Amino acid sequence: MVNNGTGGETYFLKADTKDSVQLCYVRKVSPYGLWRAQNPLMQALPVLVMRMIITMFFTHLLVLVCKPLHQPRIVPEILGGMALGVVIFLKSNIFPLSSLLMLETAGNFALVYHMFLVGLELDFKPILRAGKKSLSIALVGIVFCVLVGFGLFRYLLYKDFDYQTKAKGTKYGPFFWGIALATTNFSDLAGILADLKLLYSDVGGLALSASVISDLCSWFLLLTGMAIVNHNQILAVTSTLAFVGLCVFVVRPALSRIINRIREGARESNNIDYHGLTCYVMAGVVLCGLITDAGGSHSMVGPFIFGAIMPRGEFSNTLIEKLRTFVPVVLMPIYYSVNGVRVSVDDILNLRDPASEAKTGTNIYRVVAVFIIAFVAKIVSTFVAGLLNKMSPRDSLALGFLMNTKGLLTIIILNAARDLKVLNRQTFSLMMVAIWMMTFFVGPFLAVVYKSTSRPSTQYKQRNIGGLRPKTELRILACIHTSRDVPGTINLLDASNPTKQSPIHVLAVHLVELTGHTSAMLLLRDTSGTNTTNINDVYVSENSSPSSSFELYAKQRDNVFVQTLTAVSAYTTMHQDICSMAEENRVALIIIPFHQQYSTTMDGGGPLQESNNSHLKSLNNNLIANARCSVGVFVDRGLGKSTYSNCRHHFAMLFIGGVDDREALAYAARMAGHPHVRLTVVRFNLKPNKEGAEVNVGILEAMENLGRQKTLDDLCMDEFRLRSMTDTSIELLEKLVISWEQTLTEINAMEGDYDMVIVGRRHESMSNDTATMFLDSSNDSNEIGVVGNELVSSASLATTSILIVQQGGDSNYA
Repeated sequence: MVNNGTGGETYFLKADTKDSVQLCYVRKVSPYGLWRAQNPLMQALPVLVMRMIITMFFTHLLVLVCKPLHQPRIVPEILGGMALGVVIFLKSNIFPLSSLLMLETAGNFALVYHMFLVGLELDFKPILRAGKKSLSIALVGIVFCVLVGFGLFRYLLYKDFDYQTKAKGTKYGPFFWGIALATTNFSDLAGILADLKLLYSDVGGLALSASVISDLCSWFLLLTGMAIVNHNQILAVTSTLAFVGLCVFVVRPALSRIINRIREGARESNNIDYHGLTCYVMAGVVLCGLITDAGGSHSMVGPFIFGAIMPRGEFSNTLIEKLRTFVPVVLMPIYYSVNGVRVSVDDILNLRDPASEAKTGTNIYRVVAVFIIAFVAKIVSTFVAGLLNKMSPRDSLALGFLMNTKGLLTIIILNAARDLKVLNRQTFSLMMVAIWMMTFFVGPFLAVVYKSTSRPSTQYKQRNIGGLRPKTELRILACIHTSRDVPGTINLLDASNPTKQSPIHVLAVHLVELTGHTSAMLLLRDTSGTNTTNINDVYVSENSSPSSSFELYAKQRDNVFVQTLTAVSAYTTMHQDICSMAEENRVALIIIPFHQQYSTTMDGGGPLQESNNSHLKSLNNNLIANARCSVGVFVDRGLGKSTYSNCRHHFAMLFIGGVDDREALAYAARMAGHPHVRLTVVRFNLKPNKEGAEVNVGILEAMENLGRQKTLDDLCMDEFRLRSMTDTSIELLEKLVISWEQTLTEINAMEGDYDMVIVGRRHESMSNDTATMFLDSSNDSNEIGVVGNELVSSASLATTSILIVQQGGDSNYA
């Protein structure tokens, strides 16, 4: 049959059977140009670019639409691929059929690099240390679903299975259906849990652990099934095992030596450059896919193994950062569009072949029955396993829905079976629609039925340092973004003077943005207890685990107890997790790093801003606005360079007035009890006008509060003065000022004298108009206040760290 209607392309089409089509066409990759009056849509390369643009735009649009419905990213991606594949890429006459070949090639290329990324992010430690409960739930779900999938394909879908699978490889289809039903996608499951704030619940942690085991077992079953279907089974299995052995015993040691040599060479130049090695590894990914494909396995097996054996550390983190955005956002939508082209709703009921429908008996009732049983298979098996593990029916049902989350692994299994011709268009399309429906209902069900209503906040009296009794435990929640924040935070905690009468309980929380498999795996390490302390120094590199540094500090320091946690969430809602942790653990103070990172110049000429993260600033502002305990924003500009065990510090506390300054003074007074800390308290007082004339005192006019706050300030200072009279490590200074400019002069005169300056964030008597006069365009006062903003922006305090404190509990501030 000759056709000229699709994109103006002439081709010859011959259909022998339902699943065998021969297509002949004139292939041309790129056009000669518009100036020769050629249609660019007749060539494969322009069509591929246009399809990539359309696919990415439409997919991201669906992601935004589905977000309020608590849908993981895989749901709009599958839907977008099916919609574009059927409506635009097949049934329209815009694009020629010959472009499908390049589209599938690009899709498989995307899959190769995605599988390398999956292997690179894989961590076997949580799997090896999984508990009996998660292991039993995962295995019960896998065994039951494999049996159900086999039965659905073999006995329910077809009236005459032998006729439908006669002389075809589809007799292995039931096995692949079972594997597809048994999968649970770890990354998308973590996204659903994070969206519903269930990551830190018992059900959420159990679901994550069981999903990792389920994914690993599904991979093993997939490789086994592909080896069975292969005509030369012995050769396929032998070549795959040989490739695994080559990667483990040859490639991995070689990569480790190369990485170590690069690090040793970088010690002299102080600059590690992995650019050359990265290029070779990226080329090696494609080579590994070629080797396993030629050996009788699938092209995705080689990249997955190559990523799994990659030495973990700075280089692997660099690869993940380079691929994390480009592969899922740019390349993978092409793969989903290829998958969508293969889905045919008409073929589910054999509408194109009534004779075959009459013979096989596949009707609407059988299809609906397959949908229902496939949907409930994982839910029922997990529900029963949960009850056997003494879980409540409500938690067991929620766990069943969570374990029913399908993802990319399921799509890979079905497409691999389609490529091996063990699934035809009907069985492939039916299962694709089924897994999409399974995943679609997980988020809405948990949001409507399971997720509990907002419970009342935990009521605890000690929400700030000033309210603590003299001999009580101080509980601090220390937030860490990277290992770079660890040394300064540890020194700040040690300066807080942990004693036998008043020990310090530290909750060290590693804040990680939920971006995919890697960030969710960090949370799983916490739930499985895989964090270990195996370093010899508290001050670690940026790629080391922050948790291990805090654990080592607790072992070396008396009267300090450290509990390490990981908060994995989107930055827009991460403050909710931090506040919940603080309330549940009765925390008095939250310490969070300033959103800007600074380093000092060699000549001490001023601060060098290295990064300005607006998302971290938004996180800090949300935390300050919603925290029920005190919050300290820590600007580390040198405090972390010294060793806490033998260093001596000189701190300054600037007291201007207000509840935040009183809280800052209470914290500074506690630090003054440390044998290696010397404290200077500077109180700024408004100089009275003796002649009775009106004095224009600018911003300091607002500090003169003759009401209740002024009285409380005087009482607080009198009490502090009385307690520090016999303490030689405390010095109290009084500064009389008449203008804001004079105050800045006094602050700038402290250059080089202090290691850290402590100040309150808010000053209630300061008018908004006056405060606005002294704010720069960055408007950091939302986070650190007017005084804190002046301290941070001062070039003369480049080597001085700053702690801005806001008191928790009830206050009169907005």
